[in-house]
Amino acid sequence: MRHFVFIDETGEANVNKPDPRFNIFVLCGVIFREDHYNKFDNELKGLKLKYFGNEDVVFHSYHMRNKLGVFKIFQDEQVLSYFYSDIENIFTQSNYKIIACIVNKDDYRKKYPKANFAYEDSLKFLCERAMSCIGHKHNENTLHFCLEKRGGRKDRELKKLYTKIIRFGTDYKSTMEFKLCHPTLFFRGKNQNINGLQFSDLCAYPIARKVLTPTIPQPTYELFKNKIYSNWQGRKKGYGLKYFP
Repeated sequence: MRHFVFIDETGEANVNKPDPRFNIFVLCGVIFREDHYNKFDNELKGLKLKYFGNEDVVFHSYHMRNKLGVFKIFQDEQVLSYFYSDIENIFTQSNYKIIACIVNKDDYRKKYPKANFAYEDSLKFLCERAMSCIGHKHNENTLHFCLEKRGGRKDRELKKLYTKIIRFGTDYKSTMEFKLCHPTLFFRGKNQNINGLQFSDLCAYPIARKVLTPTIPQPTYELFKNKIYSNWQGRKKGYGLKYFP
């Protein structure tokens, strides 16, 4: 059975562009077993059809929070309430796991003053944790990683990095262990309307807000916090949540 890891981010990956209001970068991955993803995908399509009349709507956290474009319907508090209730069921009842890397840009610059690879470092961590999350009792090429397209050069650089990782391993995972991963890093555009990528986007921002303002309630985070990969004691830090550096 294949497993899919859908990866999206929130915040600016360039550590040399500090933002006092949002000075972290979060790369979030949502892991689905193939059959579980198919069920989730159908349910999210049904949700889009119910509220927007078609399945072509692309969920984007920023536009949804600010009720922009097609999401102006959320200005109606009753519609918003019904929508929250329905999507809450998808968050809580779907079968998936979350992994995320949280980069503090100030700490990154201090520790690595000549480096600027927050995205690349985070991707490596997510690859390692996805492997640990699903375990190693699977066939080769079981784990498929899917990212949103960014542009030719950036995508080529990430493909090159990914190939290097699975070919030579990392400090924590061997080349043999990386045979679990499919050799191709998959990219999909927004126009392809991949619900897994959109769901990762919806999870990334609440994780960032929970880190930035831990005392302020984050209702969406509460919906999926039990889906974050953890050890047998329920510890998320160092497992599903990697804080770096």
